[in-house]
Amino acid sequence: MMSNTYANHRIPEASLQFTGVNGTYFNESAFFFYHKRSSGNNRDQILYTRVRLKPQKDKEVLECLEANGIAYDKLGYNVNGHREISNLASVVHLGILYVFWTEDGHIHYVTSTDGKAWSPSVQLPYSFIRRTQFAALSVHGRLILLGAHHANSENRIGIVYQDDNGVWRIDANTAWKNVKHVCACAYAHPGGYFDIMVGVVTTNANLWTAIFRSDIGVNPGTGSGLRQIADKHHEEQDGRVDFLAIEAGTVEDGVQDPSVQLFINGWHRPHSWAGYKNNQMKTYNILTGEWSKVFTRTHGHTKYPTWVYMGAFQYFVPIGTNGEMRQEIWLYMNYNDENFVKQGGSNLVLCRYKSDVMRFVNREEEKVKDDFRALVGVIEGAPPYVTNGSTRSEYGSTFYYGRSSTEQIAISTRFQMGSYMQAGPSLPVGAEASVKFSAQQADHSSEISEITRHIDKTIVPIPGENSVTYVYLTPHIVRTTYELYDWKMQKPFGVRTYVFHTSKADIDFDVLPILHTYVNQPNTHDYTTFLQRFPSVPHYADVKQSLALDVSWVPGETSAFFEKKTSSVNITSSTVSGEITAGYSGILSMGGNTSFEYELSHSSEVAEKIGVKLDYPYPRAGHPGDVRKLILRMLMLVPDAEQIDSCYWIPKDKQNQRPWCVAWSIQEVKLQESSD
Repeated sequence: MMSNTYANHRIPEASLQFTGVNGTYFNESAFFFYHKRSSGNNRDQILYTRVRLKPQKDKEVLECLEANGIAYDKLGYNVNGHREISNLASVVHLGILYVFWTEDGHIHYVTSTDGKAWSPSVQLPYSFIRRTQFAALSVHGRLILLGAHHANSENRIGIVYQDDNGVWRIDANTAWKNVKHVCACAYAHPGGYFDIMVGVVTTNANLWTAIFRSDIGVNPGTGSGLRQIADKHHEEQDGRVDFLAIEAGTVEDGVQDPSVQLFINGWHRPHSWAGYKNNQMKTYNILTGEWSKVFTRTHGHTKYPTWVYMGAFQYFVPIGTNGEMRQEIWLYMNYNDENFVKQGGSNLVLCRYKSDVMRFVNREEEKVKDDFRALVGVIEGAPPYVTNGSTRSEYGSTFYYGRSSTEQIAISTRFQMGSYMQAGPSLPVGAEASVKFSAQQADHSSEISEITRHIDKTIVPIPGENSVTYVYLTPHIVRTTYELYDWKMQKPFGVRTYVFHTSKADIDFDVLPILHTYVNQPNTHDYTTFLQRFPSVPHYADVKQSLALDVSWVPGETSAFFEKKTSSVNITSSTVSGEITAGYSGILSMGGNTSFEYELSHSSEVAEKIGVKLDYPYPRAGHPGDVRKLILRMLMLVPDAEQIDSCYWIPKDKQNQRPWCVAWSIQEVKLQESSD
């Protein structure tokens, strides 16, 4: 006999009513959402309580981080007019927490990036039947809702989804009828498939399950990308089912093959009293395609279940020192026990099941290819110089980057799809849609690290060249591989997860002979092309962040550097995008054409690290055209975010990276023939 559970908890801080609860895992904690209605002030609210597991004296306890926070507050509701909030579903999609509900005959949602601040509500042009359970999933990078939808005079399974262009659409599955409550979970089949198990309670209190396969990205333009491949009528439950919860994962003392767990809440028959019925459970073996026999869960709070929505989700507990984690399945529900709560209220309770384990396989590191570097800065080559007729190579001008010091770069990398899951020989998919563990690992890997490098780059004029120097950050990407095992950590499932983060970054330089392509065709070998080029910081540069320094040259050597106190330049939110393709070698090669994007945020202190030396030949006697004095303006231009198109130094494909530019302008020239 399979173990019912290994721990169960009551969360007394959550102030629930009888209208049900919905939850999900986000930012290393569990979020539970529920309604709060008040006829006194005419409010209809969505509240949430956030908890997490905390080690305490060799055991784990639940710590309440926030109780009864407000995710949505509606003033004015009318139950009889069907305008109230009547059901909830939540999901994490691409790192953002979504909460959906029905109201006024439409689906609405709010979002949060941190679980604290919430967006205004958004209304969708679709609906699920009020007061029915529905599900929200992140599948193959696509946001999908499944619920009871009235179409063609029947209650169908409605699939509401956001297409690749961000437009919300709906597919109505006409093979179904009498649909009332819907729950669902996504999982990876070791054979290389990506499936969704859907549980359905009909209007006759019967139980059905169905498997939908994801073809998202395989056949573009085919609706939601889900197609039904199997269904099953669980006849032994006819007339006995009220609500369901479903989640992927093995369970302690159960089968060790990849599995899906189905939890059944049922305690009455239609139109007749059948007495209380304890919550029950069935297991689906993904490899054999078979369901287990039903068995009863015997814990006290499952004996008299409140007749409202319940649910299940995956929670992750760190184990070991390599980022490994044990998955738990948390089953949650309302429980009305007047020994603990006043009449008319209920408690939030949950059962914890030990489940799958993500085991460490290996860790690999390599520099990103050139296409994925972040362009930090652009230098308009060596400063313009004068020869005064000399051909000696030791004269001229020199630009220094990072001279006699170090470059400190605070660098934080977050991958848009911070991890990928691979089932079988291929199938790279966004892990948030399958093994949520990966999303948490990606968050851990995005912590800011400070990188110190000694840089000593000098740029001198080269005869015949008119070059521009590009300065890049080249991150080192680390790929950590984990493999999914059963609850005993004995049986691998053939499902691997790859998590990416940046460990450090190098400074690289490219030199291209393209200065003549800039505005007014400046030429390092002809100082006159720089005369009065920038009398002041140009309008398309951020005046507050940009810097300017005048360097006066008279015969001899002159050096100047931006001073530390005035030269802090911060460049943030540079975004580098690229495609992982079948032909891409190295650790980013995932065996399929899958796009990824990472955001690279960095800041650089220029202090005494950017400077110039002018060492022109002395003017010759008898040559009135020779230069005897020159004032060079050295500018560090930081692009204005609103005028990127005017920033001539930024290549079109790098505009989102917003590199600074060191530019030159000659403010004043005195010749031998001048009288002053």
